[in-house]
Parts: sequence; C-alpha cells; structure tokens
Amino acid sequence: MANTVEEEGDMEVNSPAQQTAEMDAGTSPQTTITVPDNTPCQVDKYIDFLAVNKHGHLLMGSSSLTGRYWGGSIWYYNDPALAPDVEKCRAGFETSSGVADGLFMDNDKLIVVGEDCGAVEFLTVCEDGERCGIRSQCRIDEHLDAVHSVKLTALGKSLLTGSADMSIRVWDCETCLVVRMLAPAHAQMVTSLAPHPTNEQIFLSCGLDGNVLLWDLRTQKPASCVYRDYSVKPECVAWLGGGGEKQYLVGLQSGEVALRCTDDLNHNLTSLQTLSRPLYRIAVNPTKSTQFAVCGNDSRVVVADAVEGSLRLRYDDDRHKDFVRGLAWQDADTLVSSGWDTAVVVHKL
Repeated sequence: MANTVEEEGDMEVNSPAQQTAEMDAGTSPQTTITVPDNTPCQVDKYIDFLAVNKHGHLLMGSSSLTGRYWGGSIWYYNDPALAPDVEKCRAGFETSSGVADGLFMDNDKLIVVGEDCGAVEFLTVCEDGERCGIRSQCRIDEHLDAVHSVKLTALGKSLLTGSADMSIRVWDCETCLVVRMLAPAHAQMVTSLAPHPTNEQIFLSCGLDGNVLLWDLRTQKPASCVYRDYSVKPECVAWLGGGGEKQYLVGLQSGEVALRCTDDLNHNLTSLQTLSRPLYRIAVNPTKSTQFAVCGNDSRVVVADAVEGSLRLRYDDDRHKDFVRGLAWQDADTLVSSGWDTAVVVHKL
C-alpha cells in the first residue's frame, strides 16, 4: 500500500528524528527555531492516553466523542500534577480526529500518535527559551480504520500500530515508513499490542476475535495463537518481568487478569479479579517489572504485584468519576491516570 505523506510548508524531506537533531545542533537553514503558536483553547472531554518521558514530562491525548465533528488534541506538561489545566500546559496541538494512543518515540521530544481516522502522525516538541510548541512533521494515512494501539519496540528501532481494520503495521523509526504490513492480523479489530521486553522481532497482539497471538517476524509464518477464548474475550496484553521473559498478562472482558507463559498454552499460571467490568489497558511498571496497573470500563485504578507465583492486589483507587483510559508510570512509586471525566490523577503508592 502506498503511503500518503502530507508535508508542512517548504520543509525538507527528512525523518522527524533527523529534523529534531538538526534543530538541536543548530544546523537547520534558519538560525532561530520557529515555535508554532497553535495550542487549542480547551482540552477535549475524553482523555484517552498518557505518556511520560525521561524528564518526567507528560504527554496527554484527548478526544471529542460527541457532537458533529469528532476531533482530538494532544498536550504537553512539564509536571503531570499540572494536567489537565490548559493555562499550565507547556504546549498543545489539535488533531483532525480523536487520538486513542500515543507515546514519546525517542523518550524526549519526538511524539507519535494514532488517530481515529486511521492516520499515524509524527510530531516534535519545539522549544526556544521560554516558548514551546508542537509541530507536525508528517501525517501518514496508512490504516483504513481507527488506530487503537501504538507501541515502541525494546530498542526503539521499530514502531508497531494496531487498528480496527484488523491489521498491524511495523514502522521503521528512522524513516517513519511502514516496512511490513500484517493484514489481516486478526479476524476482528486489533485492540492491544505488546512488544517483547528485549527482542525487537517478537510481540503479542490481541483482538476482538478472541485470540492472543505471539508474533516472531523472523519466521516465514510469524503468528502463533497462545490464548483463545470466544466467550470472555481478551482486551489487552502486556509482558511481565520476573518469568524469564516468557510470562505475559491477558486482560479480559470479565475484568480478570490472567498470568500465562509462552511455554504453556493450555493453562493460566494464576489469575486475579481486578475489576467487575471489561479491562482496557495494562501498564507494567518499568522499574519494578513484576508490578502492573490496570484500568477499564470502570472508575477504579488497580495496581497488583506478581509475588511467588500469584497475583496480589496492592492498590485500589476510585477517585475518577468515569471510565479510566490512560495509565503511565512517572517513576517506581508514582502512577498517573486519566479518564473520560476529563481528570488526571497522580497516585503515590
């Protein structure tokens, strides 16, 4: 499939990483950095995702899911505790449609978001002294339906996107182009992706067809089914540390989290009932790899630990007033959550 790239102005055809490097090194044609002044006037009601970079800065994505036009916006804050106040944001950017997932591509200033229209947009945070803005580097209409999951592989060389068009795309981070298209990856929409913690070629995916697939891009037939349930379908997946890089979590529509191993396809190692409604997202603590947080179609945020072969509840919070959608770890003991109540909550464990 051909990629459609929309360039802004008279910009050189370079990848976002190259353009950011030029600006930081002062080698761009302009001697001063042009900081765009395009921050939207308000945060959209439904906050769908959060991401935190190495400096502790927060990226927040929100969508407008009611009204005639379903737009979206992304927001950049120096401190998660300041979100979602528009007056205290560092920069903002309005997208052409809703945004379900996004991340810092280089753990610093490069951003990638997946949009409801099927586009994947690459952006850069531009700073010039006290002034800050977000500029779109390129927007690629690659998927045919909403992008539900955007994930970066372990070494940061590749990007994975999963969509309601039942496909998965593998992107090269240097060129920001698709290098492999897996279509159809599932028989229904792809809801979640989980790159392997150390291997660039291995990842998990789950879809509304009831399957969790283990992908190995080095093989001729890359997909193998490691979990299947047509009645209580999986909604999200994540790798869990402490199990020799073979253990993973499956979040189900029943609100249960199952701990499984790629060596045993028949049984769960253990499970934990975290919510009473369908799960939406699992966020593993990057510092404590046996600890994870979950959220779903509920106002609760739950944190659990994998201890001695069992899953144990550690933290339960009910400060949100609507469905929780975004989860991000700021540090080892600080979790940030967001939801459809237009609220961002900082949890100290």
